[in-house]
Amino acid sequence: MLLAATTAPGCPKGRPSDAGRSSSASADESVYRGVEVELVSPQPGRPLPLGVIQASSHQLTMFRGSPERNLSGVGFVPRRPKLLWRFQTKTKLEGPYEERGDKKLGEESEWRGLGWTGQPCYMEGRIYYGSSDSYVYCQDARSGELHFYYGTHHCVKGSISIFDEFIYHGGRDNKIHCYGLDGGMYWETRTGNDMDSSPVVVDGRGFIGGEDGNIYSFDPLSGEILWATATAGSVESSPCVANGHVFAGSSRGRLYCCDAVTGEILWEFKTLGDTDSTPVWWDGRIYVACATGDAEESGHVWCIDEKTGEKIWHVPMSRGVWATVAVNPDKGRLYVGCANGYIYSIRMSDGGLVWKRDLYSRIWSSPVVFDGCVLAAVRDGRFWCLDEETSEPMWVFDDGFDFDATPCVADGMIFIGSQNGWVYGIGESEEGEEINGHWFTTEFPMRRRLDHNPEGIVTIDNPAPSPGTYTDTNAANRENYREPVYGRERDSGDE
Repeated sequence: MLLAATTAPGCPKGRPSDAGRSSSASADESVYRGVEVELVSPQPGRPLPLGVIQASSHQLTMFRGSPERNLSGVGFVPRRPKLLWRFQTKTKLEGPYEERGDKKLGEESEWRGLGWTGQPCYMEGRIYYGSSDSYVYCQDARSGELHFYYGTHHCVKGSISIFDEFIYHGGRDNKIHCYGLDGGMYWETRTGNDMDSSPVVVDGRGFIGGEDGNIYSFDPLSGEILWATATAGSVESSPCVANGHVFAGSSRGRLYCCDAVTGEILWEFKTLGDTDSTPVWWDGRIYVACATGDAEESGHVWCIDEKTGEKIWHVPMSRGVWATVAVNPDKGRLYVGCANGYIYSIRMSDGGLVWKRDLYSRIWSSPVVFDGCVLAAVRDGRFWCLDEETSEPMWVFDDGFDFDATPCVADGMIFIGSQNGWVYGIGESEEGEEINGHWFTTEFPMRRRLDHNPEGIVTIDNPAPSPGTYTDTNAANRENYREPVYGRERDSGDE
């Protein structure tokens, strides 16, 4: 069943109800918004890492899995992968009036697929994700069946988030959006520019970064802006929230620590480059990366004391780092992909190198470390599964285009989208079933590009209308700035 963006019944002014929420919820409960935290049983014979939090029911409901951004996956990673299904998003063309962003963008510039950071959410057998084509989709994880879609006015480049029974996300239409799990719109609040940042809700407050140079806190029920803290440059980093603090990076080389209630800046740290990478919290430390963005672009990985904002260690990189690090506290390691084509395993204690692996092309996608594997998607269209201990390749999926998005690992499946428009569902092969060599290889070095034969691959139809253009994308227009709009009925396509 396909649903247009309409107001859900029973909620005045299109506001989400308070059902299922508790004003007296403890801090631990608020982390997962009522989802009990427990150890999940892995696939037989493959124990889960002890140092990484596991969410019950194999749910992954936001970018990097937790408000602290330190949860990579749930369930297990397929060792003998099989392409279960594929789904192609629509294509949206850049409008002639959109006067910002990359000057190379013209009227025929295409937006499609899953952009940076673009990690799908997984909950109760369904995946949810936003696309650069301006739609948000919900599909059955196993079959790929499309349950619903709804349209916004421009790209959803970042990851959506699910808290309680509501979907939150930003977008290139300059708005924070709140929808229900049935695809019905509750509210939208306009900000001063677009948002690649992925929102998080903790203790009844939402947080998101804006390219208008603000870190925002919003009321998740009403969309009201609670505070906006000005930053040096845009905030494409997704907020990390821990111990009543909000951490986010900015384009002019700053990492901010703000009070979650007041928005007051408690400290700021100079990272030396554009800090699009999302901060990751673990055990009183913040791990974050950046890129200088100049002609001789270099990068940096930092470990910073959560309380004081002082450097603990620093690792320089030969090229920029746009990806968010992944941590495995059980092994005391973090993993980061770099624009020089290498993925690195680094000690969390002192920044020392454990190993590095050349993946042959720029890496913007954020890696995932889980179940003894490191998953890394690359801008040449290859998606690598590496042995966490040795860095040796276990398998490679070859899309042939450009991966910027982050994979979602949940309940024995992997979901990832390419910038060529395709979204893929990958599972485990049946016993005795041969790996499909048209899409995967387990032989290294790889001797050829794979041929992507679609025979036998379930391809899901996309009935969404082709997205049009929309005139409200010029950030200089401040009409209805920071004012929520509630529950208007709209077509599923653009106005």
